[in-house]
Amino acid sequence: MNLNNLKIAWRNALKTKLFTALNILGLAMGFAGFILAYLYINRETSYDRWNANYNQIYLVGLSYQGNNTDLTPPALATAIKATLPEVTEVGRVSYFPYELPFISDDGQAFVNDWKAADLSIIRMFGIEVFGNAVHQGDHPELNLITPEMAQALFPDSAGLTFEPRLIALQNEQSGMYYHIHGVTKPRKLSNLTYDAIFFKPDLAGDRLGDPLPYQTYIQVKPGTDIDQLDKKIKHLYKQEISQQHHVATSAFAKGTTYLDPLKNLHLKPKHGLNTGYITVWALAVLSGVILLLAGINFANLMIAQANRRAREIGIKKVFGVSRIGLAVQFMCEVVIQCVLAAGIAWLLVVLCRDGLQQWLAYDLAPVASGGQQAWQLLLAAVMTALVSGIYPAAILSGYRPVSILKGNFQTSHRTAWFRHALLTFQFVIAVVFISGMLIINRQLDYVRDGDKGFDPAQVIYIKNAMLLNNPADFKPFRDRMQAYPGIEYATVATSVPGGIGPAKKEFVYANETHRADHIAVDFDYVETMGMEVLQGRSFTDAFPADSAKGALVNETLVKAFGIQNPIGKTIRGCDTDFQIAGVVKDSKIAGFEQLVAPTVYSIKNPCGQYKTEILVKTRQGTARETLATLGKDWKSINRLDGEYFRYEFVDQKYAALHAQQVQLESAFSAFTVLSIAIAIMGLFSMSAYNVSIRQKEMSIRKVLGASVSQLFIQLNKPFLRILMLANLIALPLAYLLVDRWLSSFAYRITVHWWMFAVAGFFALLIALFTVSYQSARAARANPVDSLKEA
Repeated sequence: MNLNNLKIAWRNALKTKLFTALNILGLAMGFAGFILAYLYINRETSYDRWNANYNQIYLVGLSYQGNNTDLTPPALATAIKATLPEVTEVGRVSYFPYELPFISDDGQAFVNDWKAADLSIIRMFGIEVFGNAVHQGDHPELNLITPEMAQALFPDSAGLTFEPRLIALQNEQSGMYYHIHGVTKPRKLSNLTYDAIFFKPDLAGDRLGDPLPYQTYIQVKPGTDIDQLDKKIKHLYKQEISQQHHVATSAFAKGTTYLDPLKNLHLKPKHGLNTGYITVWALAVLSGVILLLAGINFANLMIAQANRRAREIGIKKVFGVSRIGLAVQFMCEVVIQCVLAAGIAWLLVVLCRDGLQQWLAYDLAPVASGGQQAWQLLLAAVMTALVSGIYPAAILSGYRPVSILKGNFQTSHRTAWFRHALLTFQFVIAVVFISGMLIINRQLDYVRDGDKGFDPAQVIYIKNAMLLNNPADFKPFRDRMQAYPGIEYATVATSVPGGIGPAKKEFVYANETHRADHIAVDFDYVETMGMEVLQGRSFTDAFPADSAKGALVNETLVKAFGIQNPIGKTIRGCDTDFQIAGVVKDSKIAGFEQLVAPTVYSIKNPCGQYKTEILVKTRQGTARETLATLGKDWKSINRLDGEYFRYEFVDQKYAALHAQQVQLESAFSAFTVLSIAIAIMGLFSMSAYNVSIRQKEMSIRKVLGASVSQLFIQLNKPFLRILMLANLIALPLAYLLVDRWLSSFAYRITVHWWMFAVAGFFALLIALFTVSYQSARAARANPVDSLKEA
C-alpha cells in the first residue's frame, strides 16, 4: 500500500461523498454491534481462565432422574482424597444463603455472599491475601474478606494488612463473634465469588450421617483420564457414601455422581440452565451477521459505482497498470474505510459508555481496556475488508480497456444479478431479525405478565436470620405485623420465588415412590402468595391436624402420582404421613424455563430446610408507608435481626430469574435496529444508483406518454421482486430459529403465522418508503433535463 494509492483512495472518496458516508456509517454500525457483543462475550467467557489450574478443576455433582445438583455429602470429598491418587486436591465449599450484617467497632457491611471452605480451595482457586502467605503453613482458621468489605468495616485502618480484628454478626447482642484475619487481593472473574470467606483445614470432616451438603471440587493431575475417574467416583459414591452419609429421604440418595469441568460452570453448568451459553452464542452470531451485512453493503456499492470509474480503470490499464495493481488500489480504499469505520465505532462506544454500562449491567472499563478487544476489532476490520473488497476488486480490475475507451462499457446488467443477490440477503437477515424481535418480545411479555400460579404484586420478602419452624414461633411475628393497617397477610416459608429452591425429596403413594419438591410454610401462605385452591381448602388453625400432618399439593403432583379424589389421601415422605387437605394451582416459582415440579406444602417441617423466609402482602398503595413503619419497629419485632431491617420485593426477585433472557431481548432489539438501518442504507444507495442509470430511459418513456404512476411502478418493480423473494426465504428460516429459541422455555407462547406476516409486511413497508422517495422524484423529473445531455 504506497502513498499514491492512498491519495487516489482519498480523492475517490471525496468525489462520491454520499456513497462514502453511507459506506462508512454502515460499517461503523456493524463494528459498533461487534464491539458491544464481544465486550459481553469476552467477559462471560473469561471466568477462571486466569487460574493456572483452570483445566484441572472439576465440580463433583449428583444426578437423579434427570435432575442435577451441585451439592454432595461431605464424606465424599474425604473418600476421594483417601482412595484416588490421580486427584491432587479436594475442597468443599458451603454458603450461607442469606444477607447478613457484619459489624465492627468502626463500621458495618451487609454481606450477601458468605462462604466457608476447606483450606485447599485457596490453592485451587488462586486466592491471595495482603501480607499473608496463605498457601504455606497450617492455619487452624482463616477468615477473609474482600477489600470493599474491609473499607466498610475498618474505614480507619491504615492499610489492608492488620492483626486479627473482632466483628459481630447480625447485631451486637447475637452472640456470634468472629475474627477477621485478612483481606484477599482483588481477583479476576471467577465462579468462586464471595464477600467473606472463612477457611478451615477440614470444613466438614467425615461425620456419619451429616445431612448438610457441600459443593465438592477436585483438582486432577494433568493427563488424567476423566472418563475413568468419573467411573471410579460413581462407584465410590454408590458403594461407600450414598447409603451412609446422605439424608435417606433425599431424592438424590439413589443418584449417581457426575463431573463438570470448571470451564463449563459459568455458562452451561450441568446443575443449572445454559441460558448464558445460548446468549453468548447468539450474540456472536448476531454480531457476525451484522458485520457481514455492512460488508455486503460496501461490496454492493462498489460494484454499483463501476460505471463512474470505468474511464479511470481504462486509462490506467492503457498506461500499463496491471490487474493486480488495480486490485491492490481498490483493496486500499476498502481497508481505509474499514479502519476508519472501526475507529468511529470504538469512539461511539467510549462516548456512550455510561448508558451502555446501565444496559449491560456491568463495568465496561476492565474489558474494553484489554488488548483482547483491540485485536478482535482489528481482526474483524481485516476480515470485513477481505470479504467486502475481494470480489469488487476482482470485478473492477478485470474490465478490458478497449471496451471502456470505445464507450461500449456497461456493467449494470452483467453485475445486476450479484447486486440483487446481495440486497436479497440483506433483507432476508433484516426480516429474520424483525421476526425474532417480535417473537422474543412477545415471549418475554408472557413471562412478565403471564399466569405464574401466584401473584407477586405487593408481596415483600423480609430477610430474616431467625429460625421459625414451629407455628408457635412465628405467631407473635404474624400477629404483630398483621396489626399494621397496611399488611394484609404475613407468613414464613423455606423457599421464596426466585430464591432458595425447595428440598427435593422422595414421597410414597400407593406403594410407588415419586420425586417431589417440599416447601414448609405457615398459615396464610396461600393467601399471601395469591395462590388458587382448586380442591379442598387452604391451611387454617381451625384444624389442629394441619400443623401435625396437613399438606397441600399442586396439580402436577396429583397427575404425576396418579391420585384420584386427592382430598384426605395420605402420602408419605421425610418419615411423615401427610394428609392432603387441598390442591393448589401449579406455581412457577422457578420461572418459565423449567417445568413445575410435583410439590408438597406443609406446616410441619421434617425435610431438613429451615423456615426463615418471611413474606408479607401489603394492601394496594401502602407499601412505602408500611416498610417505613416496619423498619422503625423491626428491632422490637425480631430481636435477632435488631435494627438491620432488610427486604426485597418478590416481583423484582422473581424477575431476576429471567435477567439473561431480558438482556438477550435488549441486545436482539439493538441488533434488529442495526440490521434494518444497514439494509435501508443499502437499499437507498442501490435505488439511487438504479435511478441514475435509468434516468434517460425514464425520460424517453415519459416523452412517449408514460404516466408518473407507470414510471413509479417501473422503477420500483425490481425492488419489489427482491423484497418478495427475501420474505419467502426469511420467514421459514425465522420460524425455525425462533422455535429453537422458544424450546428453552417449558412454558411458551404459541407461534402463529400472522406474527411472521407482520414482520414481512413491516420490512416491505420500510423498503417501499426507502425507494419510493427517489423513484417518485425521478418519475416527476422533467425529461428535457436528462435528454439534453445525451
